Amino acid sequence: MAASPLSDHRDHLEALTGSTGWTLTTDGTTATVTSPCERIVLRHDQAAEGWGPHLVITAHTGPGAPARWQADITGNAPVELLSALTATITTALETDPDHLVYDIAAAPEPLIGLAVSAEHWEFVNELGLVGLQATDGLAAAVSRPPDSPAAPLRDDPDIAWHVFAVHPAGPLWGVSFTQGAPMFVVASALEQTLSPEPLVRPADIARHPAFAPLITARPLPVTRPGQTTAGLPPHSPGSAHNPRTR
Repeated sequence: MAASPLSDHRDHLEALTGSTGWTLTTDGTTATVTSPCERIVLRHDQAAEGWGPHLVITAHTGPGAPARWQADITGNAPVELLSALTATITTALETDPDHLVYDIAAAPEPLIGLAVSAEHWEFVNELGLVGLQATDGLAAAVSRPPDSPAAPLRDDPDIAWHVFAVHPAGPLWGVSFTQGAPMFVVASALEQTLSPEPLVRPADIARHPAFAPLITARPLPVTRPGQTTAGLPPHSPGSAHNPRTR
C-alpha cells in the first residue's frame, strides 16, 4: 500500500507542464493544467478536504465543450499512479486523440495484458458489480455496467469504474472513471493498483507522518563497479537505503 500527499500531486502537474508544453494557471490553492488543444483539462485543489475529489481530469471535444468523460482522484493516491495516468493521456493525445476523447474503439476493450496475482487478488462478480478485490481486503477495483442493478458507485450513476484503497484508520485514496472513459486509460490506473511489486522511493524524501505505518524500510544492496547486485551479500553496507512500499 502506498500514498502521497496532495503537494506531490501539485508538483507533478507543474513538472508535466514543463515537459509537455501544456498550460498551467493558478488561482490560490487551485491549479489548472490544459493541453494545447484544450481537449484535456486537469484541475487540482491542494486545499480540498474530506473524501471529495481534489483532482479532476476531463476530456472535451474542443475548447468550452462539456466533458465527455471524467476521472476523479480522491485522498492520497500515490503520485506514481497519477504519473501513469498523465503519461497515458498525453501520449494518446498525440497518437490517437479521437480514441482518447470519443472512445471510438470498435468494440469494448477487454482487460488484456494486466498481470493479476492470484495470491493477492480475487475476482468478484456480485450484485451487479464486477472486478477484483485484494485478498487482504484493503483495495479493490470494481466496475458497474450502465444497466447494472447495483447501487451507483460513490452515489454517482455515471461512474463506470472505481479503484480504491483503505487502511485500518479509514479510506486512503480512490480513482473514479465515468462512462465513456477509454479502457486503456482505466487500465493505466489498474496496472499500478494490481501490481504486487513494491514502490521504491528514496529514503531522504519527505514523509508525511500519516503514511509512516504504510512504509517498510529495507536496505537495497549497492552495486559497485565490476560487481553485480546478485553477487552482493543480502545486507551489504552502503548509502543507498530506500524504503519499499506498495
